[in-house]
Amino acid sequence: MKDKKIKINGIDLHLVDFGGKGETIICIHGLTANSRYWDSVAERLIDSYRVLAIDLRGRGDSMKPASGYNIRQHTEDILQVLDFLELEKVIYMGHSLGALIGVSFAATYPQRLSRLILVDGGANVDERVFEKIRPAIERLDMVFPDFAAYLNEMKKNPFFDEWNEYVEQYFYADVEHRSDGSVCSKVCKKAIIEELNMLKQTSIDEFYKHINIPTLLLWAPDSFGDGKTFMVTEETWRQLTSCLSHSYFVEIHNANHYSIILSKYEQLVDEVKKFLHDTKKICFQN
Repeated sequence: MKDKKIKINGIDLHLVDFGGKGETIICIHGLTANSRYWDSVAERLIDSYRVLAIDLRGRGDSMKPASGYNIRQHTEDILQVLDFLELEKVIYMGHSLGALIGVSFAATYPQRLSRLILVDGGANVDERVFEKIRPAIERLDMVFPDFAAYLNEMKKNPFFDEWNEYVEQYFYADVEHRSDGSVCSKVCKKAIIEELNMLKQTSIDEFYKHINIPTLLLWAPDSFGDGKTFMVTEETWRQLTSCLSHSYFVEIHNANHYSIILSKYEQLVDEVKKFLHDTKKICFQN
């Protein structure tokens, strides 16, 4: 695994190259996450694919410019990453916000993708979701005396009830470790607020009219734990992809919006590999 900084669109973007050979999969994280969210998945894919993940602007070790926190700008940033790395065509995998960006990218630059994988996201966002993610946003400007105190606070979140080394590594990468031992999230809260405001003005569903590549939705049935709040429902997904010839809906058993990657990675990776294998001929015929 290698960490890299590349300059695109006037900012330094942090990139993690997990290694591997074969087709390249670029992984895009969710609203307040970072590239290390993908550790568990990447480890299990590099036997057959090259896996890359980036920190979106305003997150992780990427720059935090004053503006540019919207779906369109992220789409352009990812295009510049592909150009910088001289990647003509890739597989795109995105979680949550990353899935929304993926829908935009697939519609805007279809020639740069062979397949699209959406992890619990990819449709207009239900207003109830914004309330559910409030705790993740509130943590962003909090200072904790040390990393242990930070972890103890994160463990109180019921969505992280299946704690493991991947969850801990993700949170380690999430924070700035200061000289006095204290820690604070690297994510720019102002950026997230702008992101949410812009997201409320963006119609993700409209992008589906322009998508023509094989697309997989991996769904968390316990998304936000209340049985009624989802990033996308099966009914919505079927409606959006009714004109898409190769779209697939797969439930990741007992997963919530966060555990679908952090602890339910075995089934997720199996489904990803199956989808990529089954659609390989299709993408090379187009």
